[in-house]
Amino acid sequence: MSRRRESFAVQLNNQRSGPAGRRGSTYAQRLSLAEHVGTATDEVTAPFTSTFAPNEMRQLALVAHNHMKPAMKQFIETYSEILKKFRITGTQTTMKMCKSMWGEDDPAIHYGLTCTSGPLGGDAQIAALMCMEDLGGIIFFVDPLSAHPHQADIDSLLRLANCGNVIVCPNPASASSMMHTLRCALLKGERARGMIPSFFETLESPAVEEYKHAQAVALANVIRGKSPADPAPQAAEPPKEEKKVMDTGKRAVSFGDDVVEVAPEQGAKHTGPSISDTEIDRALMGQSMMFSDARLQALLNNDSDDDSDDDSDETGEVVAVPTAKVSKGLFGIKTKTATKSKTRMNMKKLGKSVRKMIIKD
Repeated sequence: MSRRRESFAVQLNNQRSGPAGRRGSTYAQRLSLAEHVGTATDEVTAPFTSTFAPNEMRQLALVAHNHMKPAMKQFIETYSEILKKFRITGTQTTMKMCKSMWGEDDPAIHYGLTCTSGPLGGDAQIAALMCMEDLGGIIFFVDPLSAHPHQADIDSLLRLANCGNVIVCPNPASASSMMHTLRCALLKGERARGMIPSFFETLESPAVEEYKHAQAVALANVIRGKSPADPAPQAAEPPKEEKKVMDTGKRAVSFGDDVVEVAPEQGAKHTGPSISDTEIDRALMGQSMMFSDARLQALLNNDSDDDSDDDSDETGEVVAVPTAKVSKGLFGIKTKTATKSKTRMNMKKLGKSVRKMIIKD
């Protein structure tokens, strides 16, 4: 006979009556925990000297909803020794609390941007700081029991923080724990940059790389005159062994997995198939799917240099070449190149440029 499954209430009661430490239910246990918290807080709030200057790190934002402002004030008072080592930014009320406690004339304290009130755009201003790559962390005491007129701004700020892999502490418990990490990193210096990487580097969520790939496919489809929703080309079959080119003056050129024999520019006829527009399209979509790829960027630069006379016939409409960003690991640390703009090229001109690069190679 099968055993009847216990109800949720029975399971919960069994959990409560389980081993000590699973739930601090007695007064003695709560008192002991409070003593441990007090000891840990005294250690982390002791005066110390930071190895980083505030202007060497990105800003730290402090935000609190109305019912959480008393908790934020207590948090600032408790952890002032650590918070003052950063450039503090935040909404208007929170910044007033900081300045009233720390003063405005202390040269050792560097205040960041004072944003407006949250419902008037303060959360959006903090999100803009993050997009401008000058925000390393957010301590945001969220009120989970009240409705907010600017809920869309709150959601946007937290979503962008996740996209940028920025440190976020949404309640006092997580913020207090983060203070231990921040103090340790500030004491260790250069060796501890990896403990708080978002204060020094621009990071990305691991999901961003997949999104950028989808965007690159959509852009490639639009340039080729297709719908942005068209799927990416299927992966080609495993590459075959390359043809050995005899000493007839021909050379092999690779389009993805196909090898095409190309005659020298001066002339002799070649026995391989000609390079058609279809093959060029395949090369662009297959070999250079990511339009931030260095090869395609060089192609665009080469076309601009070699065909300056042809540029005068263009419409003058400018499109931005996507910035190259390389994601690495969980933190998604990326490297940037300056964003450049190029005159839009039609497919005929782009095909001509591909042929030129092939011959030069």
